[in-house]
Amino acid sequence: MNIPRVIEVCLSVTLLVMVAGCGDAKHDAVAHDDHAEPAQPVGAAAPTNRIDVPEAVRQNLGITFAKVERRRVASTLRVPGRFELLPTARREYRASLAGSVSLLVAQYEEVGKGKPIFRMDSPEWHTLKRELHEAEAGIERATAELAVAQHAKAEAEQVAEATEKRIQALAGAEVRRAELETEMATRRAAIPRFGAEIKVKEAALEEAKHDLELNIEKAASVLGRSADFLRETEKRDGGHETQRWYGINQIEIAARDAGVVETIGVTDGAWVAAGDLIATTMDPKAIRFRAVGLQSDLAKLANGLGAAVLPPQGMAGGAESLPGKLQLVPVADADQRTVDLIVTPEKTADWARPGVSSLLEIVTDGSAEAELSIPVSAVVRDELTQIFFRRDPRDPNKVIRMEADLGLSDGRWVVVKTGVKEGDEVVLHGVYELKLAGGSGPTGGGHFHADGTWHAEPDKNEQPQ
Repeated sequence: MNIPRVIEVCLSVTLLVMVAGCGDAKHDAVAHDDHAEPAQPVGAAAPTNRIDVPEAVRQNLGITFAKVERRRVASTLRVPGRFELLPTARREYRASLAGSVSLLVAQYEEVGKGKPIFRMDSPEWHTLKRELHEAEAGIERATAELAVAQHAKAEAEQVAEATEKRIQALAGAEVRRAELETEMATRRAAIPRFGAEIKVKEAALEEAKHDLELNIEKAASVLGRSADFLRETEKRDGGHETQRWYGINQIEIAARDAGVVETIGVTDGAWVAAGDLIATTMDPKAIRFRAVGLQSDLAKLANGLGAAVLPPQGMAGGAESLPGKLQLVPVADADQRTVDLIVTPEKTADWARPGVSSLLEIVTDGSAEAELSIPVSAVVRDELTQIFFRRDPRDPNKVIRMEADLGLSDGRWVVVKTGVKEGDEVVLHGVYELKLAGGSGPTGGGHFHADGTWHAEPDKNEQPQ
């Protein structure tokens, strides 16, 4: 046996066992060291403060954005209120005479100026038309009587003149006719009487014309039309012309202004008395905003201050506020210790309707410096840090997680000292979902699915089980 060769083999085996033992001990030490940090795998994503929010994700999560604005947060007063109609916004349409009603509109229907609201068949209207006819006939009769009187006077003057010429002719022949002289004197004596009769007939004609005008004015009031409209002539069957009132057999009341039918006071076909309310219309754009302020704020308020009615909270679609000038109601409420504040908006919007509640924003000091501000609801607390998400100016499908450096707040807007500029966009709705997706601090990896669910990237250093 070769002893040295055996010893060499044994030493080699011992060395291998020792090396293997040292390797296991090192593996165990690493496996049980709770403070050891695993090495960063090659190709792993570095932590980032950006989150992908493509269009599908924004729709599913309801993510909306608000612009960074310059606002006078420290000098802004905000009070609650609601829209109401102006006193001149409503129109009432009543029955001018007794009769049966036929409705021509439905409730909440939009009507233009001049559109018929209802039609009436009234016996009193037919009586009024008869009076109009009688007034016209009275004019024709007075005109005829005046013509007769004028002809009678002209005839008497012609006879007297002819008689006078005949007497003069006989006088040249030195012949006197006493009966002719008597006739001429009689004719001349009758002329003033004929003149007086003409004046009487002229007065009667003027009275008949005045009666017709009064009846036309009455008819215009009943019909809701102008008197000139009723005097206009139109051709009737047969080609002869008559005034317009002659062809009106039913009363038709039209809208005096454009608006919406608010209420209908009767059923179709009902018999109504004169003065009964048939329908009301309103102009939904003729509105003002009435807010309720505290009497303790009166020192800050004055007529003419700049104000704006804010869109109702939660309204999507980028609705804009409605500017206007502040007007204080002269009389305050002593029991509630409040004062009503009125603003008539300079423009209108679809969301501004009577009864809609919102907030009135009043700038009490127009000389105060405007500061960069974002909505308070865009800021969320993440553990001990307040954060918001700014839209990436370079990529609208990404948002950037920002730690908020905030200033004063008026309850709706808050000043942001750093990290934004005017015109930037911040996440308004969906900020909580983004906070949960991002976790505490920059996100190391993950993405939103199209359905809005967050999927964290698996740890590439993690060993499969």
